[in-house]
Amino acid sequence: MVLQTSSFNTARPNTVQHAVIVDGDGGGDELQLLGVLLASDKVKVIAGTSCFGNVGQHQVFQNMRDITHFLNQDKIPIYPGASCDSDGTPTEEDGAHGSNGLGGVTLPHSHAPKRTKDAVDYILQTLKNRPAQSVSITASGPLTNIAKAINQDPETMARVKDIIIMGGCLKDMKAVDMPTRRGNITKNAEFNFFNAPQDAKKVLQSGLPITLLPMDCTHQLTFGPEQKAIIQAAKIPENKKKPLLTLLGASEAMDLRKFNIPGVMHDVHCALYLLDPSQYETRTSAVNVNTDDNQNIRGRTDYTDDSSIPKITVGENVKDPARLFNTVKESFETIFKA
Repeated sequence: MVLQTSSFNTARPNTVQHAVIVDGDGGGDELQLLGVLLASDKVKVIAGTSCFGNVGQHQVFQNMRDITHFLNQDKIPIYPGASCDSDGTPTEEDGAHGSNGLGGVTLPHSHAPKRTKDAVDYILQTLKNRPAQSVSITASGPLTNIAKAINQDPETMARVKDIIIMGGCLKDMKAVDMPTRRGNITKNAEFNFFNAPQDAKKVLQSGLPITLLPMDCTHQLTFGPEQKAIIQAAKIPENKKKPLLTLLGASEAMDLRKFNIPGVMHDVHCALYLLDPSQYETRTSAVNVNTDDNQNIRGRTDYTDDSSIPKITVGENVKDPARLFNTVKESFETIFKA
């Protein structure tokens, strides 16, 4: 089914607040994503919704609460979501962000009230209650919450402004543990899409306004020695800087082992693109997600000429990685300003 986005909007364009729901699996890269959005005056983060991924749902839920606390934003509510994909397949973790999903960093716990409303219910209720096309969703984990919302109420989901997704991989990339890779968790699949391929396919082929930022695009922004030095010199309190440095480089060991590059900054691209799409080279194309049970091809993404599949926007290249990293640095300076 292809959804038709709603054109209903009773508010004047200059009075409609651009709200953002952050859907993700609560790792260090979600912290980067949230930091960039929270520092911007262009959008307002109204909630986070958690999904299984880097670790189990229970830990992800707590991580997202603790991340907002670390960012001095306890008032942002976090709603618990999916514990597994829509087919009930157990998660296959890759350890990229350590056993706790935060690179081994123990953040001070948030004591904000725990929300019990389900993530899908929150997303749908919010889209119903706010003007159409005024709410964006960033999706940086497995896409199960979004797919469930589409299945449950496609008409309401058609009110979304856009969905910015980190997931998949559309180009073969040079690797060190094998000649090339089309993924990080397997040779042919990126982590988020491997763990919920049918949900990824549902969302990408829904007809909603989708931007996909695949792994071959996100790999163009890394956290290496130069970036570490920039953060070390940044105007950030030391009690925040030390854990931030660890969180920013959490995936380094895996990325060095598989690609011989510093830790990749994946999920933050959802925020960077949302705030300034002009910093990316994109193409418009239909994308297929392989939902086969065969572990060798499960979750693989490919461009397709199938005219029955709606086209989406796909990020191919970052124009200026240094400029984007500077945005990340300045965002944290803004958030942690005394």
